[in-house]
Amino acid sequence: MKKHLLGIALMKAAAAYASDTPESEDFFNISGDVRLYSFTRDYTKSSLTDLHSTSLGGKIKAETAAQDGFGAALGMYFAQDIGLNNHAQNNKYINPLLMGTGYGIYTPGEAYVQYRKPDFLARLGNQIIDNPWINPSDGFMIPNLYRAGLVSVNPVEGLHLEGERIKGFKNRTVSGFQDSNLFELPYDNPKFTGNDTGSSAFGATYKNEAANANIWIYRFNDFAQMAWLQGGYRFALPSFTPFVDFQYMKETGDGAELLGRVDSRAYGAKIGASAGWGNVYFAYNKVPVNFVNGVSNGNLLSPYTQVYNTDPLYTTVMNYGLVSSRGAGHAWKAGVNSKWLNGKLDTELTLSRYDTDPYVAAVNAVMVDVAYHLDGALKGLTLRDRLGYEQGLKIWGNTYIDNRIMLQYAF
Repeated sequence: MKKHLLGIALMKAAAAYASDTPESEDFFNISGDVRLYSFTRDYTKSSLTDLHSTSLGGKIKAETAAQDGFGAALGMYFAQDIGLNNHAQNNKYINPLLMGTGYGIYTPGEAYVQYRKPDFLARLGNQIIDNPWINPSDGFMIPNLYRAGLVSVNPVEGLHLEGERIKGFKNRTVSGFQDSNLFELPYDNPKFTGNDTGSSAFGATYKNEAANANIWIYRFNDFAQMAWLQGGYRFALPSFTPFVDFQYMKETGDGAELLGRVDSRAYGAKIGASAGWGNVYFAYNKVPVNFVNGVSNGNLLSPYTQVYNTDPLYTTVMNYGLVSSRGAGHAWKAGVNSKWLNGKLDTELTLSRYDTDPYVAAVNAVMVDVAYHLDGALKGLTLRDRLGYEQGLKIWGNTYIDNRIMLQYAF
């Protein structure tokens, strides 16, 4: 415990020293965040154990200040039990997604070298990767991280090209990088029990004031290949802006041991309108049934977002979606998000339904997300509460409530 407290103190001291020392900007930039996170899940079924986990954590990152040319960065992440968790009976009261089931995770998550120009970046090492199907899944304490090579270029205004080769994966609940992905989690079904050899991805994104489009090609080695297309258009009117978005996914492959053949598709559309106060929208996704598919009769395979519900389907919410259901079907989501108090208060309310019978029971979900951003002397401090109510999953007691409270200071 003393070692953990010392680590926290050193991180805070380093951040304070850098912020008070202007000369440090000539050598490197210091950034990071500190989070206090509380997670609860209440089940209505008496045979299930309600979960409650609390953790203090965050990151501190030092990066060379030069914007052009060669540079390097090192980022330290941590998540620490502060005495509010119940570790009795083999940790059955703790949600392992917050920080595992131990008392602390300390890891040098980011460590890379790079060459940067205004319209070019080449980076090699442990880093954050953020694209539609390979992303940080940063919903708790520590994000998912990747050991990878990345190259990106902006050849013309509005166009961004990016490619990655991933050789290692650090799940957010462990301290080190592994030759693995989320299909090795013990509660994943179907379960992949071997190692994998990483992934490759290439994407092209274009955006202007009215239109946006992106296409990504993925190869999840030993699992599947995926093509992803998404785009949309905004119609600027005097008082509001209607919009329409679409998405399409095609995935094929021989799969891996215990998974079987992969042959999946997904379609999606989203319509709505934006104004100064926020926007309102309706979204729909469909994953067609495919009886020759070895993965849940057509459900797609997503080795870096499955379980975590951080895939890009329009109807995915914080703790459920068509990907994590592992059953073909369709879903809809209606939502409204708003900004209040000159942008300091963000709110979002969504209603959604997932029809995946007969593979998985249909699920209804209600989500509320509230975030308050302080300013002035407390700029960088955010208080956020995400509340989710779900009904329909019999294995989880038919009804359960998630509540996730986070206090974060970003510097």
